[in-house]
Amino acid sequence: MRKALFYCIVILLTLNDSSVLSQDSTSTGFGSTATIPYKMLSAKMEFQQNNMRGALTLYREILEADPSNATATLGIAQCHYNLKKYNLALEYLNRALAINTEVNPRTSFFFGQIYHRLADLDKAINYYQQYIDAEKMSTYEKELALKYIKECQFAKSMMANPAPVVISNMGEVVNSRFEEYAPGITSDGKTIYFTSRRSDTKGGNIDQKGDYKFFEDIYSSTYNPETEAWSDSEPIPGAVNTETYDGILSIAPDGMSMFVYKNTTNSAGDIFFSKKSQSDGEWYAAEKLSRPINTTYFESSVSITADGSTLYFISERPEGMGQGDIYVATKKGDSWSNPKNLGKVINTEDDEKFVFIHPNGKTLYFSSNGHECLGSYDIFKTEFVNGEWSIPVNLGYPINTVNEESTFSLTADNKKLFLAAEYKENFGERDIYMVDVSQYDLISKGYENGTFGQIICIALDAGEQEIRGVEVKVFDAVSGKLMGEGKTDKTGRWKLSLQGNRSYRVEFIDGVKRDERIVDLTLKAQGETVEKATGVLR
Repeated sequence: MRKALFYCIVILLTLNDSSVLSQDSTSTGFGSTATIPYKMLSAKMEFQQNNMRGALTLYREILEADPSNATATLGIAQCHYNLKKYNLALEYLNRALAINTEVNPRTSFFFGQIYHRLADLDKAINYYQQYIDAEKMSTYEKELALKYIKECQFAKSMMANPAPVVISNMGEVVNSRFEEYAPGITSDGKTIYFTSRRSDTKGGNIDQKGDYKFFEDIYSSTYNPETEAWSDSEPIPGAVNTETYDGILSIAPDGMSMFVYKNTTNSAGDIFFSKKSQSDGEWYAAEKLSRPINTTYFESSVSITADGSTLYFISERPEGMGQGDIYVATKKGDSWSNPKNLGKVINTEDDEKFVFIHPNGKTLYFSSNGHECLGSYDIFKTEFVNGEWSIPVNLGYPINTVNEESTFSLTADNKKLFLAAEYKENFGERDIYMVDVSQYDLISKGYENGTFGQIICIALDAGEQEIRGVEVKVFDAVSGKLMGEGKTDKTGRWKLSLQGNRSYRVEFIDGVKRDERIVDLTLKAQGETVEKATGVLR
């Protein structure tokens, strides 16, 4: 399992309270408070090692001995934030400031993060701006605050126009008080497979070198159409689950094979493959995919086309554009071709985390925190049109929220989305939800001929000769949002794939010479939708 990544504020708040620690601890006297400095250092160490519950216990012990210890109170707020208990994080941050208003100079950033996660977006923007105004120099954290403000503003616009979907928690037969994610649904919609970190995983061990949670196992639940209910989930039978990390990445439509994520002493995050026995229904031990799919770097999330010829997967190999990128490989006999990065239209400088290729072979869904998001990871849709991937479209609210949405599966009829999320009133840290998307055209329709089209931008001079190197910008004609920009090639062309049934404004710029066109990208009944925009620069 990929190690959890903390927001920079957590590190900042931890590393910048040494003076307060000294003040708090030296003012406590002797007796029961004598161990406070030692416990404080121990709590910091547990926190930095990602043991939130261990750090929380130590900070609580400090407060029992010294209720006015602002640093420990702040530490509890940090722990609750990373445990995704945002209301408690807010409560303890306010307590810390009530004790000592100077407990840390960067608490405005922390307030911004908490209110962001609570979807109190105006307050979040206000606190992020306070942090930016207080920072005199340009820093990475200041850039993050600017990014988060844009996320809050985007979240406000998405939440004002919710998508027509119905979301329901799958209940305690599937979810537990622990964490469930990576749902995979069979084509008949009757069996769901998912990953959980609950206490009855094989061996029942806790990852004491990672995040101090139970290791992963794969579980399943079956739908009974007569009772209209899902069965109690159980670990899948056979040899796939072990005493370390075993998570499902994707399930075959017939439910007879799956891709598995494993992280062991011999494999630091790789993609495996397992088949189900037709005789007894047990799963065979998962086998590791060979190079060039797996490397010494982190690989995760994988989805294969219906014909088994093309594999999309996530990798953190160093030639990528960000932390995790999406790659594609094609079948060559019994092996795979060298993977190809999907490029900057899809991959960002940040993290792409999950990928799902639709059975039509050209519609791709993925999760990312580098595109225009509401907060954390969101799910996006793109299409391969005329040899190019389209500009990804955010699935919108309430599927995507200010918290993480990253793993999901779509039924064969495109009517239901099974999704792991941190929605309100859940049973655990993350739960699995069923989302009825039958009335949401962006997801439920258009797979035969596509829901995206392409604009081919052509720059001509006064003599109608193609011009190379002309700057082209494409905007949404209604919102004015910049959708993409580039320069024409030697044929005077530049192309961009975009969501269909929308109007776009295309600007051509060559020094002082300018031209613009409005293009209606109306989807065609048959075949790919391709429109031309010709700019004449006189």
